[in-house]
Amino acid sequence: MDDTTLWIVSLLASTVRLATPLVLAALAGFYSERAGVVDIGLEGKMLTGAFAAAATATATGSPWAGLAAAIAASLVLALVHGFACITHRGDQVVAGVAINTIAAGLTAVLANAWFDLGGRTPSLDGTQRFLGLHFP
Repeated sequence: MDDTTLWIVSLLASTVRLATPLVLAALAGFYSERAGVVDIGLEGKMLTGAFAAAATATATGSPWAGLAAAIAASLVLALVHGFACITHRGDQVVAGVAINTIAAGLTAVLANAWFDLGGRTPSLDGTQRFLGLHFP
């Protein structure tokens, strides 16, 4: 392959890889909108899930435990959002912005307190990550 073709293939591969979480969040927003709930807090749920996954995978060494922690953290925030908006008839946009704000602050504070790396989680080694998929 020449350099231009290699560059285009690399660009397309990175686009698919980096766009996947955004597409999944857009689908979650679509389904919540169809259910009648405006979910502005999707970014906060993604951030909290990513932090929970990294912190749990660091502590346990298992990527599966990290995945379970990410799902649990996102579900807890979804339940809080549903409780505020559906049960107590709160404003959905205000609750979503509150979830985003709480997630942005809480993850940085917890990461700083637990790992003392300036609000970041430690880098994960090979055993704490899922292995890549290699297609023939």
